[in-house]
Amino acid sequence: MDAGKKHPLLVYRIRYRRNRGLYFLAAIALLALFAALRVLPPETWAVIPPWIRDFDWLLVLAGLILLVIAILRLLASAIPYVQCSERNIKIQAPLYQVVFSYKRVRESRPNTLFHMFERSTLSRGARNFVLSDQYGGHTAVVIEMNSWPMSVRVMRFCLGRLVFSSDNRALVLWVEDWMALNREISDYKDRWRERERERKRQAQIGAPSASLYQEVAQPQPQKKKKK
Repeated sequence: MDAGKKHPLLVYRIRYRRNRGLYFLAAIALLALFAALRVLPPETWAVIPPWIRDFDWLLVLAGLILLVIAILRLLASAIPYVQCSERNIKIQAPLYQVVFSYKRVRESRPNTLFHMFERSTLSRGARNFVLSDQYGGHTAVVIEMNSWPMSVRVMRFCLGRLVFSSDNRALVLWVEDWMALNREISDYKDRWRERERERKRQAQIGAPSASLYQEVAQPQPQKKKKK
């Protein structure tokens, strides 16, 4: 099946890349401290309270937790994307995937993040992210929808609030090459519309032929011979 380019979603990439290095550094520091407590002679740690050496396993636990968080943030920033195909638009989130048929799409247009989100509907962290001076002026592809494949509340929980407009009427797809994505959506929707027209035309042409075939194929009653 013909499919377009996978466009990474910046709302995930930028968000989960922030402070990712700090998690790795903190995890390495805690694990290195645990190794030092085990390897170096006790005289080295004479100034450290004894209870720290007794609970050094907490350093391992905290270090592993931070390392897992860092790896998860790494994956969460690399996996999500949006992709157009002949049949639908697919949004791949870190843990969830949703497809939207072109039948549900009304139109697509570019707009800035400033104009798509209302400050009152976002949390403080989200406001400082998408409505900041650094990112608020970025352009996203806005897809106005006729309907949704499932509850918007469920999709907002699975995909995140920043993929939907504040009025829940549109998708907000923030990608690097927004012009290419907007062009792909228009092209694939036009192809889908032409296929639907052709399918309906073939159905209209084929319907009379089928009924005519049934009439021809229907056995005619035989006339009784006169004696």
